[in-house]
Amino acid sequence: MDRFSVPAAILRRFAAGELSPAEPGPWLELLEEAGIHPASLPLCCQGANFPWVEPLRHALDKLRPGFELVPEVTFDTIQAWSPLTYAHEIERWTLRPGPRGLPDNLLSIRGVVVQGDRWLGELGRGWALVGRLQVLDLPGLQVLPGPMELFGDLELAGLPALRELGPGITVHGNLTLAGCAALGGFPPDLQVDGAIWMDAAGPGFRADPALAARIVTPWPGLQPRPAAIAGFPAGALELASS
Repeated sequence: MDRFSVPAAILRRFAAGELSPAEPGPWLELLEEAGIHPASLPLCCQGANFPWVEPLRHALDKLRPGFELVPEVTFDTIQAWSPLTYAHEIERWTLRPGPRGLPDNLLSIRGVVVQGDRWLGELGRGWALVGRLQVLDLPGLQVLPGPMELFGDLELAGLPALRELGPGITVHGNLTLAGCAALGGFPPDLQVDGAIWMDAAGPGFRADPALAARIVTPWPGLQPRPAAIAGFPAGALELASS
């Protein structure tokens, strides 16, 4: 199922004047029917859809999502929401969880960084991202839940309590693990298409033989070559090329 097709269709209707980003009722219902969190809509804006980011942010504030979305924009390396008038693109997003943590079923066509709440114990399930997912410096994080599909790299760093990667995680890029000493193995259905680097892997580390053969440790000092990523959902390609 191409879940990216739903936000793509909503953004087309914004452009046609059929829906308003400032009035969340109609588009919120469409997202809920598809099982997609409403914060996915700004996370799927770029290019021609960039003007909808600011009104969508205000609409989300009224819905009280329980976490903060902070964009990194490309105008003179400024990282701020306002003013976005002179910015022309979003490089990536930072998600800063609140007391309720992070939601399920987030979609994004930009890289995402999760950081900020040291007691966060688990991310949301059902994420799909085009770009790198970085989960950084969260000493309370114990589980990276699945299912999750990343059309990019997955970087897990500074997670000393991480003990489990959930089922159904697919990484179409590279996997990097640093400072994840409690992780004792990979789930049997983990899919990684690119390189796998770990700063340390104990003798009891469990991994499917095919994955274990590709683990590089210690780090040789070079970034892994980008993996050739294929099979992007049609909706994600539409959003990324808008």
